[in-house]
Amino acid sequence: MTYVCISYCMKYIDQQAHSNAYVSGMKEDLAFKGNEYNWVGTCFSIGYTIGTIPSQFLTAKFRPSVIIPMFEIIWSVLIMVNAAAKNVKLIFAMRFLIGLFESIAYPGFVSVLASWYTPKELAKRVAFLQASSAAGSMFSGYLQAGIYKSLDGRYGLAGWKWLFIIDGIISLPIAITGFFVIPDHPSTSRTFWLKPHHLEQAVERMDEIGRAPKGKLTWQKVVAIFKEYPVWIILLCYPPCIVAGQAISYFNLYLKSKPMGHVFSVYQINLIPTGGQALQIARLSMIVITAGIGMLGHILLSVWDIGFSGQFAGYMLIYCAVGAGALCLTWFSEICSADAEVRTIIIGLANGIGYAWIAGFPFLMYPASQAPHYRYGYKIGAGFYAITITGCTVLAILVKRYGTPYQNVPKSVVKDVDQGSEGEVGGNSQDKEKELDFERTEAVARLSHENERN
Repeated sequence: MTYVCISYCMKYIDQQAHSNAYVSGMKEDLAFKGNEYNWVGTCFSIGYTIGTIPSQFLTAKFRPSVIIPMFEIIWSVLIMVNAAAKNVKLIFAMRFLIGLFESIAYPGFVSVLASWYTPKELAKRVAFLQASSAAGSMFSGYLQAGIYKSLDGRYGLAGWKWLFIIDGIISLPIAITGFFVIPDHPSTSRTFWLKPHHLEQAVERMDEIGRAPKGKLTWQKVVAIFKEYPVWIILLCYPPCIVAGQAISYFNLYLKSKPMGHVFSVYQINLIPTGGQALQIARLSMIVITAGIGMLGHILLSVWDIGFSGQFAGYMLIYCAVGAGALCLTWFSEICSADAEVRTIIIGLANGIGYAWIAGFPFLMYPASQAPHYRYGYKIGAGFYAITITGCTVLAILVKRYGTPYQNVPKSVVKDVDQGSEGEVGGNSQDKEKELDFERTEAVARLSHENERN
């Protein structure tokens, strides 16, 4: 858990670097024009989208303790290459490749955590994971602010170039540590810091809650995913959620535009957004509430003529809602607990399609020519959060009522149901079996409801 949080925090420092660099001199040094800033984010999203599904196949086929750190080393080196940029084309290329290799991180981390923790434990751990991403975004602003103040011009390098170099240097040892500390899955772990009895206990814990161990990934499993209703609702409600949260990426542009007579220095432009990053911690039970808060933030910004304080509050509310996406993925992983490979693919698919949306929607929602007041972006963002709220509500109702084919009945529940039927004598055996199946289905529905509450 410690490694995952530190690594994910560093991933967000890397991911935010281009945004902080842009308002710290990179825009002027590389002569950005028109919507080229949007293209920087789009190139990352295209690479992320392309890499998501293949990377999750690799995670399912090989050990996460090998494949995740390997990818992390590659993207750490690519981060440093940004410092050599002479024009925007190299930035575009690097952002694409960084997105390609970073695509393994979030769904890979969630998949590993879901193999070790119970539903209630997992919700808390993913909340910590999301908090670490917020910390990463905070530290990126602090880091760039400090670098710009102390290293700008040192050895002939601009402050924004130093940011990329230092980010990469910090990321490399963290990536190497992953080879030794990522525990893989309970049934396949070879890590040195877990004893055999710890692994046995972990396997028993997952068996008790019906969480399937790692198995073989086949194309039949992949095809079967799309024959059931949960995946379609998941793919409907998750991508809009993370696209709506992208509004926070444009907060520093808002500050740089000197709204309402307020003037901010480069140091302040990097520092102020970090306050919003501290507001992102939330729990699974608050999916609807956090999305609702984000929708309110978008509504405030849609109105716009509410003064600087009102606009600032709108961005802060959207910051508060960023955790909704992580909470959704945690819940989805519980709905898909019956098969570790199916769980990995669905989480990766949802994340990948979400970034596919991010690759295209910013051009419609947040064109650079309209900054900082985007004519349609905030209205669309409010609608996207409404879709997330509706989709998650519908999914909760269906899972509670019908259960899901992706979820096992916990071993203890199956035992109780089976023992309850042992004392019954006589009657049609087929009817007894149907009744038993019905009771097990009801147990799955109850479990889903409990997971949702946790």
